[in-house]
Amino acid sequence: MKAKKLSAFILAVMLVLSLGTTAFAAGSTEATVPVTLTVANEYRAVNVTVPASLPVYVINGTVVTADNAKITNNSKTGAIQVTDIKVTDGAYKVGSYDSFSGSKTIALKINGCVTTGAGNMSIPGGAFPVIAAGGNQILTYYAKVSGDAPNADNVQAANVVFTISIAD
Repeated sequence: MKAKKLSAFILAVMLVLSLGTTAFAAGSTEATVPVTLTVANEYRAVNVTVPASLPVYVINGTVVTADNAKITNNSKTGAIQVTDIKVTDGAYKVGSYDSFSGSKTIALKINGCVTTGAGNMSIPGGAFPVIAAGGNQILTYYAKVSGDAPNADNVQAANVVFTISIAD
């Protein structure tokens, strides 16, 4: 048993001595050390501005929407794209734009995408093209509001959720 302990001790001392290297120099010495760089870009920051709201006005029975709504890609590099739109009920029920009916109902058409009720909107090709870095996408939208809408200001009639993804 002593022989095993002694040989293990000698091997440990030899291992320690082999790991260290001493440099002897007369005055000074130079050593070159490589700098190794590893880059692991698992994500890229997205910097996008979306409208704070999509205002809808009903003035004497005529529905009016804003003409300056847009999504802006504020990134210096990289393109983005709207990949999903979801509309949920607010103070009004979300209805079908193409077959509009109902009480206290609102329906939307955004860049050619129409609501069929609350939930995800179908996005046809070309409705939301890729937005290059520094570019923007104009949002052309229309609304239908049921005739029983009472006089009110700033009612959150519905909610629109844009999903924006990196395009390249």
